[in-house]
Amino acid sequence: MMVPVTWSRRALCACLLVVLVAATGGSASARPPTPQPPAISIGDLFDAKGARSILIPVSYPIQLGGRKADLRVSLVAGDGRKVRSWRLRERLNSGHTSRADRRIEFTFVHGIYLGRAERRQVRLGARLQIVARGSLDVNGDGRAEYRSRDASLQRIPRSAPEGGRCSRVQATRIKPGRKAIVDLPICTVKRRWYVLGESERMRARFADGHLIYRPPANFRGTQWIEMVGVLADGASQSEASPTFPIAFPITVTAAEDPVVRALGDSVTAGFGYYSNGTAMTIGRLLECRPAAKGYNDACSSNSLNTASARGKLEYAPDFGLANNVSWPAQWAHEHGVTNYANFAVSGSEPADWALGGELHATTARIESEDPDYVLMTMGANPLLSEMLFGIDNMGCAIESDVLGGYRECIEAAFAEVHLQADLKSLYADLVENTGATIYLMQYHLSVPSTALAYSATQIAMMGKLLNREIAAVAAEVDPQRLRVVTPPHFNVGIDISPVYPSRFSCSELGYEVDGPSVQSTPTQDELEALHPLSFCDGSTGDNSTFFPWVISGDTGIHPSTVGHAQMASQVPAPR
Repeated sequence: MMVPVTWSRRALCACLLVVLVAATGGSASARPPTPQPPAISIGDLFDAKGARSILIPVSYPIQLGGRKADLRVSLVAGDGRKVRSWRLRERLNSGHTSRADRRIEFTFVHGIYLGRAERRQVRLGARLQIVARGSLDVNGDGRAEYRSRDASLQRIPRSAPEGGRCSRVQATRIKPGRKAIVDLPICTVKRRWYVLGESERMRARFADGHLIYRPPANFRGTQWIEMVGVLADGASQSEASPTFPIAFPITVTAAEDPVVRALGDSVTAGFGYYSNGTAMTIGRLLECRPAAKGYNDACSSNSLNTASARGKLEYAPDFGLANNVSWPAQWAHEHGVTNYANFAVSGSEPADWALGGELHATTARIESEDPDYVLMTMGANPLLSEMLFGIDNMGCAIESDVLGGYRECIEAAFAEVHLQADLKSLYADLVENTGATIYLMQYHLSVPSTALAYSATQIAMMGKLLNREIAAVAAEVDPQRLRVVTPPHFNVGIDISPVYPSRFSCSELGYEVDGPSVQSTPTQDELEALHPLSFCDGSTGDNSTFFPWVISGDTGIHPSTVGHAQMASQVPAPR
């Protein structure tokens, strides 16, 4: 059955408990680790003699990807005298970021050019003194959420390593209509560089040791440039591999460094994934389910907590940006945003964030940080989660047809939980106390396999009515500042008309449905059993590389990383 999702803050129904205990043998799987970021670590130096350069590999925690790090290098003569010093402030390129990225660190290779005098000192036995620093100060208030440094004093090796080495290209940001001029990598062996992909679309060329790139006129976001370095004429085959691939991001954005904050419920928080990018399993569902009060945002991509019954609310140092799970994080990645914090709390509802609620202090904190953009999904709790898993305030809807009496029943239930009033209070608070553009993501549609009492069409209609309420309140408070964003339709694979048109068929008998299903795997199995003649699974047609848009670990409720990506794609670029 279909539902716009968040999570219940009340007990699951007894039938769900029975199912889960049977599935897990009565015990939960081991709780996954949630490590704090590792320390910065300086590796062994490489001597790029032909380029008169030294390569310095430094391991950084993944949370520093896309951020500027400070590298100080001094050439120290044999008598202890400093011959020359350098300071590099480079925007770190952590490489391609996957969704639900589970890396804890990456290596960035810095390059330092040496002049003739410095090379002479190296021959006389000079050493390099290196200090690498990095900090994670999300809101720029001078109080870092994470800070690390490493120092090293090393002699420069006399021979290049086998296989060859190259420095990394840093992440680059440019404004629309501008061109990027990027330094080519420094390598231990001389190479010729080529851009991979469609050169006409890339509009990239090489000149004087640089790559010059001009993005398409209307492009906004991050473009990954992929290059390959081939051994140049005269380079020793024994010293290096024939080719050296390298990739780096260029972000095209009109905003200098936008301040982005997120708040909301489990959809905004990325419930179902831990801060290290690991997905929650169904054996952990009961322990992850938000408590009745005192939410601690457990088992959410922006949180360090892995069980809702233990510990206070504790956000990840980078608020889940590095793991690239939630739709706000994926939007931030796409547009090179680093001044980002996701304060969403799984289980919360609008009244909690409005004036007088237990999370209003967090709302006030967000407002005090003067955000340019606020991203949120809010409004489904507590009503829809109660309908699915707890106290049902809409019992009348079970007996109603979607074309008669159903709408009135749902609207009465919305009024009973003060949905419009609480949303209006929160929206007005944010509009009055910030100058931000506020993106209100409406709810996606999902089909939880545990929704037993309602038909798919009934739950789909309920979601449609909820999204209508969100849009109506936004239009009443401030239609210019409150921008409603509608996610793509999450196909169910059955006929749910009149809520959504059925114009697709993969049935030999001609049955029409809303499209190839993108629901969770257990839900698709259930739908196929219930609708054997008409059900369209996700592997049909153009979905041959299908990956569900909904996770299975919560019985098919919250978006997967692919589902979050679909939602993020609908949010406009920063302006």
